[in-house]
Amino acid sequence: MIHNWGLRRKFLLIFLVFITLPTALFGILIYNQTTEVLKKQVEEDIIDRLNQDEERLLSIIRDVESMSSYMIYNKDFRTFFNSTVETSPTFNQNVEGMKGYFTFQLMSNEYISSIYLKGSSGELTFGEPISADESAFNRAAKEGRGSPVWSDSYLVESSWGGEKHVISLSRVINDLTEINRPIGLVRIRLNQEKLQKSLEVKQGNYLVMSNSGEVVLHSNQSLVGKIFPNREFVNWVNHGQQSTYDITLGKDKYKVVKKKLSGTDWTSVVMVKEKDLVKGLFTVRSSIVYMITVLLLLGAIALIGFYRTQIRRIIDLTNQTRQVEKGNFTASVEVTSKDEIGRLGMRFNKMVKTIQRQIDTEYKLKIKQKESELKALQNQIDPHFLYNTLDMIRWTARLEKAMETGQQIEQLSKVFRMNLNQGKTWVTLEEELAYINSYLELQKSRLGERLAFHIYLDDEVKRSFIMKHLIQPLVENSILHGFKELPRQGVITIRCYKNDEQMWIDVMDNGWGFKKDRSHTGYALKNMNERLSIVFGEPYGLQIIEQEEGAMVRLVLPLVWDAKQLEDAGDES
Repeated sequence: MIHNWGLRRKFLLIFLVFITLPTALFGILIYNQTTEVLKKQVEEDIIDRLNQDEERLLSIIRDVESMSSYMIYNKDFRTFFNSTVETSPTFNQNVEGMKGYFTFQLMSNEYISSIYLKGSSGELTFGEPISADESAFNRAAKEGRGSPVWSDSYLVESSWGGEKHVISLSRVINDLTEINRPIGLVRIRLNQEKLQKSLEVKQGNYLVMSNSGEVVLHSNQSLVGKIFPNREFVNWVNHGQQSTYDITLGKDKYKVVKKKLSGTDWTSVVMVKEKDLVKGLFTVRSSIVYMITVLLLLGAIALIGFYRTQIRRIIDLTNQTRQVEKGNFTASVEVTSKDEIGRLGMRFNKMVKTIQRQIDTEYKLKIKQKESELKALQNQIDPHFLYNTLDMIRWTARLEKAMETGQQIEQLSKVFRMNLNQGKTWVTLEEELAYINSYLELQKSRLGERLAFHIYLDDEVKRSFIMKHLIQPLVENSILHGFKELPRQGVITIRCYKNDEQMWIDVMDNGWGFKKDRSHTGYALKNMNERLSIVFGEPYGLQIIEQEEGAMVRLVLPLVWDAKQLEDAGDES
């Protein structure tokens, strides 16, 4: 089947199968493989970043725990925890020493919100004034017996800025000499929002979750201190075996990596949108896309160029050959080069011109021959008609009065006068119908009641010109062949009218029609149609209209108002 395809379809098939499709598939393969490799690289980078964030958070936790451990061994803190008198000079000096230490810590670490101390002599608070119910943390610290106890994030009321989320370390301070005897309590509160910002991850990607599923650290403050809304995600964080996880939140898909924070019941998590994973890879991926696009574009340019320079010329030559096949000998191809296709086009044009010259020569000779035949036909009178008419006049003159004979002779003279008509080829339709009327009157005189006729003429066409004696052969054909041995009166009807920009002449009879004896009329009607085609061309000519009774012939002619132009055109040809 492919062998029967045209050049255009074959070339498109070759371009798609051997150029476009391999380029696209190869490009997609490279694109996908590169994307996967780069995604894995990005995931490894996320894990490395998570490790760094974990180290940063653990470092902060160790620093805070070290602060609490420092209070166990520092003299000023031990004096404060063991002292029962707040007004002694030694107590006041110790408090001033603690203030200097805490001031340094608060200024060095902005995420530290406040420090609370409780000793035998009372309570001290350094930093941001905070009010909250922290009795549960006190009990947890006592149960810890001197070990650091970290809380989850909880809401406090600050005198400096309203409600805030904090994370606190609570620890019982034991006596150095009696290690199981508690002498005080320390609570170091960390501002959750500032702690989150101090980490290196981008805002919104990093969170810390407790074993209960409660969010400890998150850039979205509405989630802090609450259970994470996705229970499946919480189960994976606390119990999942895989370190990576894919989750869909809303309309976005996330790649998640987790890691347990050593020394705590917390888990640090990094969540990155999948579409953000490849943002840093756009340069490489764009280069691949550009490469594929450029290759396809170059292939398309090559396709268009080859089509315009080669295929289209061959297709044009094929189309022009088809025009010649249909009889259009004005066909010609444009020759733009002297290659094989160009030389073939030049030979085609030369061949068409040669054929056209030969056709023109033979065509003009046939036109002149047909015109001679037409003039001969117009000038001849059927001898039998003349003889019968004269015989009829002779017998009528004997049997009837001279008046009727005179009328018959008058009709005959009109016929002779129309035949001569000073050699004119074109007459008005009104003149032609006057001739037909005289002709039919003579025939009626001969046939009597066996013949009747009716002529209808539209005023719009009576001044239009037609060829002389064009209707008479059709009328004569009806009388000779249509009414021969007809058992009823023969009626001939002639209608002349305008249809659009054409003149239609219908000649009808109620005779035998064409089916009974068509051999006598077929050749004559065919010759008349050929002559009309020679003079007027398409779509003019003679049409045979089928009827249930009789015969009907229609002449389709142009509306001609100037006979001189027709005579001149006939002379030139």
